[in-house]
Amino acid sequence: MEEIVIIGAGGFGREVLWTINDCNKNEEKYSVLGFVDDDQKIQDSIIDGCRVLGGLEWIENNYKKSISCVIAIGDTNKKKEIEKKLKKIEPSYATIIHPSVISSKTIDIGKGTIIQAGVILTINISIGEHVHINIDSTVGHDSIIENFVTINPGVHINGKTIIRNSAYIGTGAVMKQGIEIGKESVIGAGSVILQNIPEKSLYVGVPAKLKRKFS
Repeated sequence: MEEIVIIGAGGFGREVLWTINDCNKNEEKYSVLGFVDDDQKIQDSIIDGCRVLGGLEWIENNYKKSISCVIAIGDTNKKKEIEKKLKKIEPSYATIIHPSVISSKTIDIGKGTIIQAGVILTINISIGEHVHINIDSTVGHDSIIENFVTINPGVHINGKTIIRNSAYIGTGAVMKQGIEIGKESVIGAGSVILQNIPEKSLYVGVPAKLKRKFS
């Protein structure tokens, strides 16, 4: 079995543990060593049956090639920061896909990506590294999702959509076909996207409108 450490012991980390446990119901694939979290208040505690082993230094001090990591933190900037901090030890990253996911054979998925229950991926889709696609989301044909993107529950991405690096898509957002979401942009929950979104922008509403730009 693949030994795995979940980075992040918050709500999403616990959901990822649930996904891993569901994967193991079909095939004993993963042995979860525990969580890693920099919050000292929870270190060495037991959460959902798994120990919080320590902070990121635990991986730096205990890493071996038989261990895989997965970054279970929704914040796109924090995901990038963690991946950058761990580059010096070049850890392996697991790709976690819930057994209920429906997908074609023409899907390319990068390392460290997490795809949760109820997701549907149609045809000819490219998904980068450290992407999170949360429960009951759909991704249409010929779409591209770049690295470190977070897609929250119930998002519907139509065909030929491009979501650039580190974009954050809020719960229940919907976008028409052929949209491009710029890097590091944020789409508010429940928004309807009818136009291309520039990079480093917050768009909210129905239809979504610019609320502010990020520096």
